[in-house]
Amino acid sequence: MIKRIVVEPSGYHCLNMGDVAMMQVAVARLSELWPHAEIEVVIGRPDLLRRYCPSAVPLAVEARNAWLSGRSLIGGVHRRLPSRVSAMLQGLEGLLWLRCPAVTELGVRLRAAILRRTPPSPSSFRKRLTGADLLVVSGAGGFNDAFADSALPLLDELEFALRAGIPVVAFGQGVGPIADPALLAKARTVLPRFALISLREGRTGLPLLESLGVPRDRIHVTGDDAVELAFQRRPSSLGDAIGVNLRLAGYAETGDDTVGKLHDPLLSAAQALNASLVPVPISLHASDSDVRSADRLLGGQNHGSPLSVETPEDVIRLIGKCRVVVTGSYHGGVFALAQGIPVVGLVQSPYYEQKFTGLEVQFPAGCRAIDLRRPVTPGEIEDAILGAWESAERVRGSLLEAAARQIELSRAAYRAARALTAARMESE
Repeated sequence: MIKRIVVEPSGYHCLNMGDVAMMQVAVARLSELWPHAEIEVVIGRPDLLRRYCPSAVPLAVEARNAWLSGRSLIGGVHRRLPSRVSAMLQGLEGLLWLRCPAVTELGVRLRAAILRRTPPSPSSFRKRLTGADLLVVSGAGGFNDAFADSALPLLDELEFALRAGIPVVAFGQGVGPIADPALLAKARTVLPRFALISLREGRTGLPLLESLGVPRDRIHVTGDDAVELAFQRRPSSLGDAIGVNLRLAGYAETGDDTVGKLHDPLLSAAQALNASLVPVPISLHASDSDVRSADRLLGGQNHGSPLSVETPEDVIRLIGKCRVVVTGSYHGGVFALAQGIPVVGLVQSPYYEQKFTGLEVQFPAGCRAIDLRRPVTPGEIEDAILGAWESAERVRGSLLEAAARQIELSRAAYRAARALTAARMESE
């Protein structure tokens, strides 16, 4: 019987509304399937977890990070050594961390003492993790080169759980692109041992997982978990505004040049359509705030009346007032398409190319990705917006049908996970 479930969410600080939406859907569905189980979420903001998922129990991310720091006690010393010796030392350290956690915990405490710090107890997280009956990785786009620095420790954590006999399932995942040798090696070691992985899209994620050795019968192509949250809140008719989102961040490979490419065609399209430009922020992180990037892009020209965004429902309602959404954020696209609203996706990195080409497949005729890495004229961008606006009524029905199909596929993956874990427990 499943009594305790630990959830690893996409974001630990609840400042990205896409991350929050996926976490909310995961916790709600897990609660439906295992109504008597305690659900613990690894989180850095317990106050916000209580707001978004009041039934869940917070599990401190600080304790997790203190525990994971035992993987790298030698720090950067190995980089001064020949590459073969460096790789050997890192491998030995990783093996020690997996097999002798008490030894590495002692090392963590000694290092903290030397640095005169008092870290959270590494063993507190380890004990909660190994006492779980199921480990769930909720919707994320983190297994890729853009986020290798966070993907590697997460895979280490999942490997530790698997070695402890805890089944691992992953829902609503965006996987790839991966070329980093260390990440490829770790993914090839860990991912095939998952009981089930559901993918946001099958165009690139599916062949990548198969190449990593994940059995095909453990892979479900479902679409994004957050589709359901937006679909449930869809308005009865299309709005009359243009939603605007721009992600200015290193992993998106965007900057001032991106702002320059988009400013004029957005204003020109809005003028031609007599439409308001409404910012639809997804990320509220200080480092890549979509609110700040919208201000830079529109320069005070937005003449809609956007609500303040504090929850996924807030931004979903904002998007519901639109007839088309121009977005550099993946979940800006998900929240629009799931409400039957066409999207113009902005691509300037391999990471976002995979995200938006995946949405093109999941929502045929409703998403057009524009690759800003190639020469693109203002007229081409404006024409894409005008074309999406003109097609909105025509494609709305098919987009909503696509969303409904994905919701059922996604729910079916959760039911399959329940059946797999039940069968596993019966066989033990």
